[in-house]
Amino acid sequence: MGIKVRENVQPVLNSITWVLLIAITVLIMTWIALLGFRLVELLAPQAVSAQTEVESPTPPASTVITVTATPPVTTTVEPTSTPVPPTPVQPRLTAGDSAVNVRRGPGLAYEKIGLLPAGTQAAVTGRSEAWWQIDYQGQAGFVFGEIVTAFDVDATPEVEAPPLPEPTPTVQVTPPPDPAPVWDIDEARWIDVDLSAQTLTAYERENPVQQYLVSTGLPQTPTPVGQYRIWIKLKTDDMAGPGYYIEDVPWVMYFYQGYGLHGVTWHGNFGQPMSHGCVNQPTEMAEWLFNFASVGTLVNIHE
Repeated sequence: MGIKVRENVQPVLNSITWVLLIAITVLIMTWIALLGFRLVELLAPQAVSAQTEVESPTPPASTVITVTATPPVTTTVEPTSTPVPPTPVQPRLTAGDSAVNVRRGPGLAYEKIGLLPAGTQAAVTGRSEAWWQIDYQGQAGFVFGEIVTAFDVDATPEVEAPPLPEPTPTVQVTPPPDPAPVWDIDEARWIDVDLSAQTLTAYERENPVQQYLVSTGLPQTPTPVGQYRIWIKLKTDDMAGPGYYIEDVPWVMYFYQGYGLHGVTWHGNFGQPMSHGCVNQPTEMAEWLFNFASVGTLVNIHE
């Protein structure tokens, strides 16, 4: 019996033994597997690090590049000069040492409109023969060219003279009568001019009240002979003719057209013919005669 039990138990034990061996083998294999996984986990970072060290390229030796800063080249640009148009030259004139009469037109027949003081400049706007047209207080005026100094007037245009006013009839409408002898003149006050003696005598009736030397016309510009009457009196007037122009002639009394009795400041050679036809007198005597005579006073001129 005992032998039979033992025989029945033996296979069971063998089976258990194999089961245990298999279990132990599985445990050992599992442990080895786990150990292998653990080992892999431990070695993996180092492998990766080593691989990184192998794969990472060695950085090249640093090259120091020295950059020298070159200062910028300064280019001096010369300023381009813009051409400036020339300033237009203004024609002008200057009055001399004496004031200059300004007239409405180029000639003595035009009335005076003003006076250009000595040394004063005026803009020249035109010319008319021997006269300059100027800008005088906003209007056109004319001054005689020979008594002023003009500048930059070469291109000054010629201008047309303004129209003259209608001529005023003078007292002399008929040819003057021949001179009369002193004894044949019956006037309250009258003037006698002796061309041969170059004298002037002022009369009240037949009585001489003043006599002095004068200068009458030269042979080529004689003083007209005859009986005339003073038709206008002017304290000053401008006089002009061929080759002369004189402003502000004092104490003027015209007796026939442009012929007159007047004072002079430009010569003292009385007693000799000197004039362009007028009767030249010393200035102080011309003033006296101006106050003595009236418009209409007789002037008797004879040889």
